[in-house]
Amino acid sequence: MRTVCLHGPESTGKTTLARALAAHFKTVAVPEYGRFYCEIFGNDCDVDDLRAIRRGHDLLAAAGRRKASNVLILDTDGVMTAVWCDILLGSRPADLDRIDDPADLYLLCDVDVPFEADSIRYFPDPATRAEMFARTKAELEKRNLSFVVIRGSRDERLTAALSAITNGFPELSSG
Repeated sequence: MRTVCLHGPESTGKTTLARALAAHFKTVAVPEYGRFYCEIFGNDCDVDDLRAIRRGHDLLAAAGRRKASNVLILDTDGVMTAVWCDILLGSRPADLDRIDDPADLYLLCDVDVPFEADSIRYFPDPATRAEMFARTKAELEKRNLSFVVIRGSRDERLTAALSAITNGFPELSSG
């Protein structure tokens, strides 16, 4: 089974794209556990909160693997939690830096779409969003993970994502 993870700053269309990809490939999209956590407990997170978010996401991903077809779509993963730890706390402990099972492909969503505020989003400022995009991209590069930057309208993003997935994994091209 292949794993594709949506990656990048908040409010860049990751959830919408994850759902569309799961529908296309008739598989499972694992939601972002951190969103659930912050909606319940607030988004003033410390390192223990980020550890809990990471564990929760890992549990959701494991359940998704049991239910997915030939590709699992993740709406974030531990790599993104590590970046959030840096952004929110200024550094990360070794346990949040270690990624034992990265995705096969990351779709890095750019900040070229309007920010949509909600009760748990942090950074609406365009300059901060651009900095966060750069940090998420740098993290993928540092870890030497395979990724494709996704830009444009909702339809353009879906087309680019489908192309990246089927080019990277030809066995999935039949959808």
